[in-house]
Amino acid sequence: MLQWHDIDDDQLIKLAKEGEAEAFGELYERHVNAVYRFLYARLDNSMDAEDFSEEVFLRAWNSLPSYHERGVPFLAFLLIIARNVLIDHYRRNGRSPQQVTIEDIQLRDTNPEPSEVTARNLKHAEIRQAITRLRDDYQEVLVLRFLNDLSPNETAQVMNRSTGAVRVLQHRAIVALRKTMEEEHEQRI
Repeated sequence: MLQWHDIDDDQLIKLAKEGEAEAFGELYERHVNAVYRFLYARLDNSMDAEDFSEEVFLRAWNSLPSYHERGVPFLAFLLIIARNVLIDHYRRNGRSPQQVTIEDIQLRDTNPEPSEVTARNLKHAEIRQAITRLRDDYQEVLVLRFLNDLSPNETAQVMNRSTGAVRVLQHRAIVALRKTMEEEHEQRI
């Protein structure tokens, strides 16, 4: 018997459009963490990120009948909605986006040594701190490319820019991040 996790996103979308709520539930399970990370990085508030994640999937569900695959993954579609949810939130509150504070990245090694965990956590904290000092567009490109593992094409779709512009922005963001981290290191010495 075929399981939901054996079906690709495109087929799940087709089933969800036909009214199969469990298919959309599987899409939710697959992508909710990436949507949450994107929102949390922009909000720095886990409760708001959870609420807005639900809003993203509600909007996705409501727009599913008119959704057409355009050569980008469903996750990119969800992140575009997430970006719009954030824009709506900031417009309602008359504020600009919060600085990024990227949550801890999951450790890949299931049994790391305690010293390795400590070193990684310190490095992640240093990187998170440096990212908060970058421009908003630099923060966003880094979150999309490296935290959410989107391709330059997918990132371009979410940011409403060309792929070339995303590559240039990513390069500039990395250079700025490196410079910021070097400056912070020099201040500690």
